[in-house]
Amino acid sequence: MTKEGEIVCKATKWFIWRALLMLIMFGVFGVYFLYDWKIGYPKKNVVVAHAKAFEKADKAWLEEENRNRWEDYVAEQPMPFSEDKSIYPAGTDFTETWPAILAQKEKMGEIKSAGLWKEYSGEKGWPQKVNIKEDIKPADKIVEQLYSAGICGILTAIALFFLIRTKGRDMRADQEAFYAPGGIRVPFNKIKVIDKRKWETKGLATLTYEDESGAEKKAKIDGMVYGQFKEEDGAPAEALFQRILSNFNGELIELVPDEDEDDEDEAPAEEKSEE
Repeated sequence: MTKEGEIVCKATKWFIWRALLMLIMFGVFGVYFLYDWKIGYPKKNVVVAHAKAFEKADKAWLEEENRNRWEDYVAEQPMPFSEDKSIYPAGTDFTETWPAILAQKEKMGEIKSAGLWKEYSGEKGWPQKVNIKEDIKPADKIVEQLYSAGICGILTAIALFFLIRTKGRDMRADQEAFYAPGGIRVPFNKIKVIDKRKWETKGLATLTYEDESGAEKKAKIDGMVYGQFKEEDGAPAEALFQRILSNFNGELIELVPDEDEDDEDEAPAEEKSEE
């Protein structure tokens, strides 16, 4: 319930939209990496194995003894899978032989395996250009996708946590105290120092106050996350900060202009006086 005269700064759309964007981004990347680990990379390795078979067919066709019994020769050739069977999808038939399309002697003689691969890969929905040396995905690269998916999953959980936590919080000030987003009450008369050096540029200020035990603690005022500075909304964050300043008697740390800037400001006046 809001008290009379209390200034309340809720989580801003600026923060919520950015948190949602991070949440979606990490989530999408996580799914992408997970897909590559389980399906994408193993499937690509199957495509490479088939492409190798077509390349081998071209070399085998040059041997006359192979051409004379070409159909039987093709049926006898094992698919050139890698020795590491873990890089292929579960259920892969490692006894598979060369695709039957390679047994077509007429086409092998006319368009060779490149033309047959174009036809075969088109039916399969596979890429027609395959680099059999670079496109193969070794086991360590496949496992990297799983690790990357795990990292994205953790980042997604963190983004979701901060989104839910921040959305359910606010910062406020009544006539006696400032209430930080975490619920901590900071009486104005207990505030010793206000550091506002980042207030004008980033909407951030830090309060140093004395708690009930006499120990010094710090609390942050974050106007970008809570309240914002839109004039049409009454600039809640600025109003809250001014409420604190108007009830403050301690040390105020402000951004001091550089000496060079002071010199530049004084120079025209000096020149004018000389004239």
